[in-house]
Amino acid sequence: MTIIAVDASETKFADLAPLPFVTGEDRAQAERFVQDKDKVAHLVSAYLKRKYIGEWTLTDSGKPVADGKFFNVSHCDGAVVLVLADGEVGVDVENVRAVDEDLKRYVSTDEEYDIVKSDKDFFCIWTAKESLAKADGEGLDGRVKDIPALPLAGSKEFKGEKYFSRQTEFENFVISVTKKGEEPFDILIKKEKIK
Repeated sequence: MTIIAVDASETKFADLAPLPFVTGEDRAQAERFVQDKDKVAHLVSAYLKRKYIGEWTLTDSGKPVADGKFFNVSHCDGAVVLVLADGEVGVDVENVRAVDEDLKRYVSTDEEYDIVKSDKDFFCIWTAKESLAKADGEGLDGRVKDIPALPLAGSKEFKGEKYFSRQTEFENFVISVTKKGEEPFDILIKKEKIK
């Protein structure tokens, strides 16, 4: 499983004007965002999808899909990742930062909360849930406690289907990948520079 990762923490939207593969429509959509970091994330996401996927559409739940290609994209403040797979897949990336106990408790089941000893542990739980929900194709949809995070690496079941999950790190980011099926996989991170 390959993840293409972009550290966009120092990137400014104005610097992305000559970005290859990106269409005028991609840029116009990015310009609709208010915050510069959201503009950057949208444009870098479009760049990665256009470069590695080509054309795609969105499902009713907002998941990007392409004929014959399995992929998923995620971004957070400072990073954008695209995962390429041979089956239905979901990915989530989060920057490790301080989180209050109320949010940790709200997101986690009792069993999950028992392993949350740090903010990084919380983001391992959060990204595991998000990547599973995205692999399922429906996203979180307000039911975050109903989505199993454990085991963080290994097989799990969700809505009668089997999934396999793995986690890795990139800079100060936690990345979780979940693929439909029980076949284990390794994660290869390819760092891409955006100029």
